[in-house]
Amino acid sequence: MATLKLTVVSAEEGLFEGEVKSIQATGTEGELGVLPGHTPLLTGVKPGIIKFTLADGKEQVIYVSGGFLEVQPDCAIVLADVAIRGEELDRERILAAKKRAEENIVTKSGENYDVMVLKLAQELAKLRAYELANSMLKKY
Repeated sequence: MATLKLTVVSAEEGLFEGEVKSIQATGTEGELGVLPGHTPLLTGVKPGIIKFTLADGKEQVIYVSGGFLEVQPDCAIVLADVAIRGEELDRERILAAKKRAEENIVTKSGENYDVMVLKLAQELAKLRAYELANSMLKKY
């Protein structure tokens, strides 16, 4: 089966570089899937997950807080502000941060409302990445 080269980097480090069969991401215009031979594309990436299938059929998940995705027919690059492998996320820390974000929204304390909603969206995306990564670990 055909593959494309995927590179995922954050401002701090490179997280992944290798051949994949498919990529799923949350772009600014919605969910998108990328297969080898995809039409060139440049889009913003919202807080969420980058899920990809390796050449051997195994799946991996990386949480991204935002950034950009560039796609060419034979390669794709994710440039993320923050990127964390799903299996490296800490569930308890995520739940505590999610609770703080929810409380800040309810009490309207701290930063402006849009920033508080963004923080909650990031924590929910981290939780989804954690859960997906752990379900995949059990699968393999």
